[in-house]
Amino acid sequence: MEAFHTLSIEETLKVTESSPSGLTEAEAQKRLGHYGPNSLPESKTKPLLLTFFEQFKSPIIIILLIASTISFIIGEVVDAWFILAVLGINAVIGTYLEHSAAQKAQALKSSVKTYANVLRDSQISRIEAKDLTIGDIVLLESGDKVPADIRLIESRDLMVDESLLTGESVAVKKSAEKVFEDIELPVADQSNMLFAGTYVTSGRGKGVVVAVGLQTQIGKIAEMLAQKSKAKIPLIERLERFSKNIAIAVTVASVFLFFIALYRHMEIAEIFFLILALFVSAVPEGLPVAITVALAAAAVAMSKRNVIVRKLAAIEGLGSCTIIATDKTGTLTENRLHIQEFITPNKVIKDPKDMPETIAKTLVVANEAHMSKKESVSSLEGDQVDVAFAMFALKKEPSFESILESKRVDVMPYESAKKMSGATIEDDEGYLSVIKGSPEVILDYINMEDDERQQLMDLIEQKAANGYRIIAVAKANSDVADIESLLNKKEFEWIGFAAIVDPLRDGAKEAVKRCQQAGIAVAMITGDHPSTAYHIAKELEIAMSPEEVMDAEKLNRWAENGSDPKEIADKRVFARVAPAQKLQIVQAFQQLGEYVAVTGDGVNDAPALKFANIGISMGRSGTDVAKESADLILTDDAFPSIVNGIEEGRRAYDNIRKVVHLLISTGFAEIILVLLSLIFSTPVPLLPIHLLWLNLVTNGIQDVALGLEKAEPGILNRPPRSPNEAIFNTVMIKRIAIGGLYMGVVAFGLFYYLLNAGYETDSARNLTLMLMVLFENVHVFNSRSEHLPMFKINHLQNPLLILSVIVAQGVHTAALHIPFTQKLLSVEPVPMKVWDELLLLAFGLVLVMELEKYIRKKIEVW
Repeated sequence: MEAFHTLSIEETLKVTESSPSGLTEAEAQKRLGHYGPNSLPESKTKPLLLTFFEQFKSPIIIILLIASTISFIIGEVVDAWFILAVLGINAVIGTYLEHSAAQKAQALKSSVKTYANVLRDSQISRIEAKDLTIGDIVLLESGDKVPADIRLIESRDLMVDESLLTGESVAVKKSAEKVFEDIELPVADQSNMLFAGTYVTSGRGKGVVVAVGLQTQIGKIAEMLAQKSKAKIPLIERLERFSKNIAIAVTVASVFLFFIALYRHMEIAEIFFLILALFVSAVPEGLPVAITVALAAAAVAMSKRNVIVRKLAAIEGLGSCTIIATDKTGTLTENRLHIQEFITPNKVIKDPKDMPETIAKTLVVANEAHMSKKESVSSLEGDQVDVAFAMFALKKEPSFESILESKRVDVMPYESAKKMSGATIEDDEGYLSVIKGSPEVILDYINMEDDERQQLMDLIEQKAANGYRIIAVAKANSDVADIESLLNKKEFEWIGFAAIVDPLRDGAKEAVKRCQQAGIAVAMITGDHPSTAYHIAKELEIAMSPEEVMDAEKLNRWAENGSDPKEIADKRVFARVAPAQKLQIVQAFQQLGEYVAVTGDGVNDAPALKFANIGISMGRSGTDVAKESADLILTDDAFPSIVNGIEEGRRAYDNIRKVVHLLISTGFAEIILVLLSLIFSTPVPLLPIHLLWLNLVTNGIQDVALGLEKAEPGILNRPPRSPNEAIFNTVMIKRIAIGGLYMGVVAFGLFYYLLNAGYETDSARNLTLMLMVLFENVHVFNSRSEHLPMFKINHLQNPLLILSVIVAQGVHTAALHIPFTQKLLSVEPVPMKVWDELLLLAFGLVLVMELEKYIRKKIEVW
């Protein structure tokens, strides 16, 4: 593909086989058929059925499907359908939530079509941007969105906002006459080119289309997104490891049981029955539903806090992130230039209302901003510097709006070589001429003593060092309208200078601090100038030393030397970054073992959003490409909402751990029951249908309620988990072992005692099943916190949990009296006196688990 920024206007027209009068309609249609539409391929909507089947991809669900198959093979049809019914319910819930999230994300897309003014058959036509083709001549003016990549052939005072592509918040001056020699010149420096997706802020332009669709700069970024991301969400990784461990453990135990049973000359059918019981005991059947509900609850909570979840597992991922790589423009800042101070020779003006009218008037003379009305709402449009000047002046005197709209007697357009602009209007005293631009340039046209000039420049340099963009203003009242003659005579009077900033978003600094308190590093990745980026970062306390900054030159050297991740480990500001470099930075942090969350709104952010562990796009200002690449979308574009998301993510993971603890503890107890029955040559204490009843019905009610627990105190004051930490850490394993052993040994002891006391096997199983239900109802309160004693937990904070215990016990009690469930489960009513005795055994579990917490705390203190 040609490097059109290196070609002259004549060469460009020759290569594109076009002319200043444009293409004919017939030729345009022919080229449209050859080059294709000027649009990016839209992501296909995932079919509902495919979303449904994707819910069965989890390893733990595959294990459950295997258990169901074994049940069918050995004739336990009821058990098999029981498992399938629960998996179906889980799939329906997951499908609904993901489909709902996709619809919400789709609703954020703009429905407004992009149009372009184009020369066809030497006539100006307004067509949809998708119908543009190579060689079309496009006319652009202030407020237009650039519809394709265009080589300028004419330009007049043309300024373009390229922030969505480059990250640079200041509009760029464009010139058709420029020709460059460097083929590898960065996009941000190609001032004779316009790029699809950017906006004209002021002036006019005419250019020839040189790239459409995937060949545009946006298209090239879209192609980068076509590569599959290798980054995995932490929850998915942990559940995969967890499921594999269960699969290995169950397989090993099954083989072990199989050979022991053969050695004891057990029937093959009985052996399979025993293995099925082990399978059902070991696999937490209620876990998929409980996790889905926990994540769904977090998704609902996050939507109320301005975060749309596109992928449920991303919720926990946000809670696991160790570093947030954030864009600056539009994310931490408002992407709106604002005059922080206007410094005159006599005072510093921070409030526009304190400004003299004579000064306010000068701010709207050399100014190309204009008022625009859309749906009865007026707003200022144009170059951001001009808009900032106009807003500051109009807050003092709204009637000066008429000056903005008035005709200038003389105009000196801004040129990068001159670093200044100027204009003259006619007023009551003759002519008022105003110039504004770089301070050192403006000072050249003013008579001023050297020491006064030096003091002024020292002040200006001090303000610039603090991250302000400085624009100076001078005026001349005379009977001469020609600006050039006034400049030559140095008849301008110094008015002052504006210290301009791109303001921080409300709450951004506090949000960054909360992230850091939560042990999450924050890094800024921006296309902005290194000095500006550093000072914004310093104000946010993201970086406190220039040594923490890497600019384009340093990034290029880093890449040339092999992109060693260790070299960027302590960097927190990356400036003048290209999209590919942003992706390199994210991947380097991942190689360092970090879980990276990336925020952004522009096309330039999309590759990093997709390849990050968690991609977070802005909902209002974000481009469609960015939203499609993200896992989460902020509907209010506010960085503080990320902190809310982190809190909800951590809560979701905590709740998943609580559910895992409850289910695996009782599952471990059931395994012990099966193994002890084999060791002591007794019948299996609980049948597979009993185990399914415990895991899916009684426990299935409680674990859902446990997944809705509120966040524990200080959840954002603790460091993030190690990226390599498994769901089963040391604390979890010890608690599961102690609780499971108590329940399993006591339950088998009861069963063994009842058999020896002359109880029928079914009666002994009935009472053992009742004890296990009571264990579950007690143990759910042990699972509410790994560290807090039970008496320090506010049990009324989750009334649903209390209700779930009552319902679970009520369901089992009803099953003891309903003929159908009596026959299905082989159960019968239990006398109240026996209830009391069993409840006493169950409460022993509370004492054991509280003792474990107490001893663990003492050991940690010691």
